[in-house]
Amino acid sequence: MVTYTSFGLMVVLALVFLGAFAAVVYTILKGKIDLSTLLDEHDTGKTSLSRFQLLLFTFVIAGAFLVLSLEAGAFVEIPTSVLILLGISGGSFVISKAISALAKK
Repeated sequence: MVTYTSFGLMVVLALVFLGAFAAVVYTILKGKIDLSTLLDEHDTGKTSLSRFQLLLFTFVIAGAFLVLSLEAGAFVEIPTSVLILLGISGGSFVISKAISALAKK
């Protein structure tokens, strides 16, 4: 059952999220945040697949659960399997950083 309190909280959280997103987009457009090297490895300058995977999975999963929560009018429980997949994605990023650090030595 959707109550006005939970729906109001979801609307407020959605507005805060959209406001933060708008602020970040504004600072990107003003040139204060440089995204040209967001997916690059800092030592080689090549694009990192693990960085891209982590970024993509995080945004897709966060967006999907935001939409599901707004449709339901309450917070949706995140299944353990989704958290495991996010952990694997984050772990692959950490492992790739460790491998590149070891290769540099």
